[in-house]
Amino acid sequence: MTLINIHIKDCAVVLPGFSAKGAIVDEPGGTIQVITAQHLVRGEPYRYKKEHRTRIVPPRSIERYLLEPGDILFMSRGANNYAVLLEDFPQPAIAPLTFFIIKPERALAAPEYLAWYLNQDMVRLKLNEIRTGAGTPMIPRTEFSEIEIPLPTMAVQLQIADLARFQTREKVLLKHLFEETERLQRLTGQQLLAHLTREKKE
Repeated sequence: MTLINIHIKDCAVVLPGFSAKGAIVDEPGGTIQVITAQHLVRGEPYRYKKEHRTRIVPPRSIERYLLEPGDILFMSRGANNYAVLLEDFPQPAIAPLTFFIIKPERALAAPEYLAWYLNQDMVRLKLNEIRTGAGTPMIPRTEFSEIEIPLPTMAVQLQIADLARFQTREKVLLKHLFEETERLQRLTGQQLLAHLTREKKE
């Protein structure tokens, strides 16, 4: 298998998120969707839902911050750093300063592969080395861009991405199965208690 090691900056553009002066809240006349951390689930590609509506009227030009499907959001603030692939959302859309916006060079790096790799343990170890700040830790964008990643052939990247997608799907199904089992157990308990209460009254 052909494999090269390359810096993130050599296979993707890493941009800062949009800097808002205050809290980001949905505005009735908003024209720009803002994708925030509360919309994302670590390890799962992002797909917009109507309850995610958070639209603002931007106070200044936002062209350089505009998101496209296939971009990756990377949480750069705090100690819980993770990457999420953007799949489906209304445009135009932006992300706040808590994220890096990663735009992969698709001839070199498949977005799905890059998002998967950025969530691996070896990257987390590197992030621990470059993280700065005590009150609000953050990942410096320059140092992040210098992180070296292995790039196999595009065919292998896509195979790895497919496997990661199946694993994510399995994780979601197991979560739903667990939640449904918990719901049925609660319902059974309630029905049994109701039956016992009726018998006692009779």
